[in-house]
Amino acid sequence: MKIRLAEIYELTGTIEIRTGLHIGAGKETLEIGGVDGPVVKHPHTGQPYIPGSSLKGKLRSLMEWATNKVPVGDNQPYYGVDANADYELADPLLRIFGVTAKKWKGGPSRLIVRDSFPSPDWVAQVTKLGLPLVEEKTEVTIDRIQGKAAAMGPRTMERVPAGARFALEMLFKIFDVDDDGGAADRSCLSELIKTMKLLEQDALGGSGSRGYGKLRFLDLKLRSLQAPDRPRPIQERFDSLRSFSDAVDFLAD
Repeated sequence: MKIRLAEIYELTGTIEIRTGLHIGAGKETLEIGGVDGPVVKHPHTGQPYIPGSSLKGKLRSLMEWATNKVPVGDNQPYYGVDANADYELADPLLRIFGVTAKKWKGGPSRLIVRDSFPSPDWVAQVTKLGLPLVEEKTEVTIDRIQGKAAAMGPRTMERVPAGARFALEMLFKIFDVDDDGGAADRSCLSELIKTMKLLEQDALGGSGSRGYGKLRFLDLKLRSLQAPDRPRPIQERFDSLRSFSDAVDFLAD
């Protein structure tokens, strides 16, 4: 089997937060009256950001559900837990996100997801208004019998507020596998972008079922890093998606 790195595509855009986003950071100390669930922040600037691992993990999970790769019952998780499993080479899920199985011959993960940092324009706008970059939301546990707040008391969660914008940057490697010219991986890139539409219809971070983490992708562009290629707008095609089963080629002219 021959595998050659043929091309790298850059996918950029903006992540706009539609409802409060909570991607949690661990607490080293317990403070009376403090925030129970802080969000992850840059250690130098103190500004919130979206870790690439959180975004990539959510995309992977959604694609597993959409392609019927979620284990049922006592079955092992699909993703590389069985190091000796003989996984299907053509599987887009494994090509995109990678696998640790020793018998896997399809090459490394195609996808790199960068950390997404706040848009400077959004930070400047919020700072000018004297507003914080995060919000605190108080929640309670409801006593199911009495229909009121339980005796354990409220908890305070930190969130990135609705309206926040973050810069999106992902890289996708195209490998020529057995002289296919990279056709299989180019198809995988379209599958990844369709999964991003699933994320718009779902939620990122914690407490998605309670209203957190709704987002949308804006100003999406693709460009090849191997050729003098201008960023190619794909937002219109992305917005037209209605289902993961839609057939859309995002690299077509």
